[in-house]
Amino acid sequence: MWHRARGGPHPYAAFAAAVAALATASAVSAQAPLVRPITSADSVQITAVEFGGVRVFDADVLATAIVTAPTRCTALRPLCWIGIGVVTGYLDTRTLAQDVARLRVFYYQRGYRDARVTFDTDSVEDGVRVRFDIEEREPVLVDSIGFDGAQGLPSRVTRDLPLAAGAPLSLIAYEAARDTMITRLHNRGYALADVLANYTIPHDSAYGARVRFELVPGRQARFGVIEVAGAEKVTPAVVRRMLTFKPGDRYSRQALLESQRNLFGQELFRHAEIHAVPAPGADTLIDVRVQVNEGELRRVRLGAGISTSEYANVEGRWISRSFLGGARRLELRAQVTNLLARPLAELPFFEASRDIYGRIAGNGGADFSQPWFFSPLNTLGAGVFAERRSIPDVFVRTAYGAYLSLARNLGVGTSLNLAHRLERTRLESAEGDLIFCLGFTACGPAEIQILQEPHWLAPAAVSFVRDASNSIFAPSSGYIIRLDAEAASDATGSDFDYARFVADFTDYHALGRGVVLAYRLRAGWAEPIGGADNTLGVHPQKRFFAGGPNSVRGFAQYRLGPRLLTVDAAGWLARPVEEEGAGCTASEINGGTCEASGLAERMPELFNVQPIGGGVMTEGNLEMRFPVFGEKLRGAAFLDAGQVWRDRADFDARDLTWTPGFGVRYFSPIGPIRIDVGYNPTGVERLSVVTTEVQHCPPDGPCEPIRDDTSYDYRELRNLKTLRPLDPVAWDPRRSFFDRLQFHFSIGQAF
Repeated sequence: MWHRARGGPHPYAAFAAAVAALATASAVSAQAPLVRPITSADSVQITAVEFGGVRVFDADVLATAIVTAPTRCTALRPLCWIGIGVVTGYLDTRTLAQDVARLRVFYYQRGYRDARVTFDTDSVEDGVRVRFDIEEREPVLVDSIGFDGAQGLPSRVTRDLPLAAGAPLSLIAYEAARDTMITRLHNRGYALADVLANYTIPHDSAYGARVRFELVPGRQARFGVIEVAGAEKVTPAVVRRMLTFKPGDRYSRQALLESQRNLFGQELFRHAEIHAVPAPGADTLIDVRVQVNEGELRRVRLGAGISTSEYANVEGRWISRSFLGGARRLELRAQVTNLLARPLAELPFFEASRDIYGRIAGNGGADFSQPWFFSPLNTLGAGVFAERRSIPDVFVRTAYGAYLSLARNLGVGTSLNLAHRLERTRLESAEGDLIFCLGFTACGPAEIQILQEPHWLAPAAVSFVRDASNSIFAPSSGYIIRLDAEAASDATGSDFDYARFVADFTDYHALGRGVVLAYRLRAGWAEPIGGADNTLGVHPQKRFFAGGPNSVRGFAQYRLGPRLLTVDAAGWLARPVEEEGAGCTASEINGGTCEASGLAERMPELFNVQPIGGGVMTEGNLEMRFPVFGEKLRGAAFLDAGQVWRDRADFDARDLTWTPGFGVRYFSPIGPIRIDVGYNPTGVERLSVVTTEVQHCPPDGPCEPIRDDTSYDYRELRNLKTLRPLDPVAWDPRRSFFDRLQFHFSIGQAF
């Protein structure tokens, strides 16, 4: 890189003076006289550090450029009161003087060459307050940017650079612009390209700079010999297949990076590094050296966990990373959930487990992947699975099947996946299979039989993922986009015809000092296809449910959205009012005219909530994450919103429910262990009620149907399996502030 300055002193003269000042505190002291002398010793604590006169840069950014820092608490306030987690900042006059130089360098590098910095100290009750006063002054602006040697090159090489005309002459952006053009030239085959740079600040324009870049591309090059080192268990041929280039292809630095990511993505190597080595005497041929350090080709993993929705669970995995050679991957997995459901359900914070929903569940399967499927960017996947999944108070799903997929790597963190999943599935409910017809759609006898018996679900799906976040467990910047679409019909082998689409966008922003603002927007739509012949509607497991630790946290799992109430007919509806029941006769229950509103008002806890899901869903999460104690313990304050509607016709943004809350996260070796507490502000709701018909079972005879003209002792009534809808009731089980708190315990970030 070269620089030329015409008609004046060298442009780095003032910058060099600032750096020299940083080396000697005495020089700084001479340039930045103290406004008020310091009368205390170095053991005096600093209570606050302030910045005055700042307009261009945020004070939090300036604080990272200096060493002087105030005494601060890095733990919970009560712990700091007893001296735990307190980082003490002491006054040091030499450091203060050096910080003045650091701030001058900071401003100089960003174009504010005439910035002036002084500091002052004020004695306060607990120590001293430090204030840096900054006179930013006028910046040097870029008047023009010119390019030499760009003839014949694509215009993209010199467009959209970090340095722009009219902006301050930032040396950081100046160097970034040069590096950007070099990278673009390298990616277009100019392996030995360089860019020379200079800027001029004429005497007649002290605050205007002329910037010029000279591009020296050289000749376009191609890849030459590819040498592989360190490959023993995995053959060099397999390594070469995972590269996105081959000998003779046009040289590209991006191809080297993509190939390195490909090698890491196979999990075969602990380390992989690719170097370009220009061939001796040949400026158009670039040899490549691939250095790999192999890892274990087989791995066994065992784990256990606990959550408020799945109780205790255990899992195991056996992985072969080079099954039958060629970097093929085979994974055998098994998981058991709902362990200890009954005893854990008696503890605070865990969701109640009843009937079939608390029984043992789990899944198992085998997954196979073949990398380099017609391209190093393609991966073919296939697998078989079997599972029993419990969704509390909704249904229990039992399924087995297989899938086939094709994934395409589109770049850093970006992929496109096509899949077809064929499964034989059956749904069960504690209220009987007919509850699906009442909750989801109007069913005839043929449709009821399909719901009661195992049926085929076979969607064709496509998903797009763009992950530009900077961390897996604790992102502080970047974003994630995920789009999922699927459709099922007779053509795909499905008994249900439907279309479904989900869009998810998550964004992260670092606000300084460990504080991160994260938000997520998620929306979904699903509806039946196939016209009037499709009476089954969207399959129950493809409908949307909201609420839970990764959704709207003011609600328990799946409890937000369309719901029904179920109640024990013989046990409570037929019980007399004086005995805390509804006082309905057997004929009223069987006829659907039983009035249950009084019972719902007095004892709402007797009614079980039955989520039925919907075809339209939207969710939004806003979360502020901040340090509590060190790097392991962090806190979060959040505001969640969302709703589920039966279909598009019912959609109304005014129905959104907002739930605030707070939580803590402990970063353990297995991931963030998370406890969240959400507040549910929902008041009285009008919900439909479904119960069962009853029959008379006297102690001295067989059971008999109910007669309209007969009065029965409620103790001799028994529930049938035939469901009976009743009129909606006003229902509000949250009688106190603590009733409105929803606790969640899980592993991993909410989003």
